[in-house]
Amino acid sequence: MNIPSNEKTKKSINFGLLSLMPEGATLVNTARKEVVDEDGLLALFNERNDFKYISDIAPDCKSEIESKYEGRYFFTPKKMGAQTAEANINAGIAAATQIVNFLEKGDITFKVN
Repeated sequence: MNIPSNEKTKKSINFGLLSLMPEGATLVNTARKEVVDEDGLLALFNERNDFKYISDIAPDCKSEIESKYEGRYFFTPKKMGAQTAEANINAGIAAATQIVNFLEKGDITFKVN
C-alpha cells in the first residue's frame, strides 16, 4: 500500500481490514506508519501465524513485534518516502527554482560540472 497520511487515512489499515487478507498474506507498507493502526496490527500478528508485515519504516510497536513474531516482519533501515508523488513534485519545484535562479541571477550554487 502507498497512501498519504491525512485525517481520512490515519489508522485506516485497521484490524477489520487486515483480517480480510487471505491466508499467507504479507502487508507491504510503503506509506506512512500512521496509516496502520498498530493495535490492530498487533492483534492480527497474535491471531494469525501466517501473517507477515514489511515496511520501509518501523512502527512504534517495533520492539513488541521483534520480541514476539520472529521471521514474520522486515523493516528497512531507511524510509523510501522520497519516491512519493509529493517528494517528486517538491524535487521538480526545487529544480525549476534553481534554473530560474541561474537564468536571472547567475547563481551556480548547484552546478555539477
